[in-house]
Amino acid sequence: MNIDFSKVITAEQRKSEQFQADFETARAQRRAAYQAESDPLRLEIAYDALSQGLEPDYSPWVASVAAIKARYPLPQANPA
Repeated sequence: MNIDFSKVITAEQRKSEQFQADFETARAQRRAAYQAESDPLRLEIAYDALSQGLEPDYSPWVASVAAIKARYPLPQANPA
């Protein structure tokens, strides 16, 4: 029986692949939440302010983005 060592996955490679998968999952979740929650809010704030000749107050949008980032944190890379 011959062992094909070219297909062996090291623990470091597995860890790297898992980190990348977790990172992409968090980014996709953030992207979906931005599109559904914060982007419409930002557009409404901008439109309402500009239609009235005022400066937009983006603080509700900033709070929404911060809440999304807290809900879907990006994974931290573990030092080797």
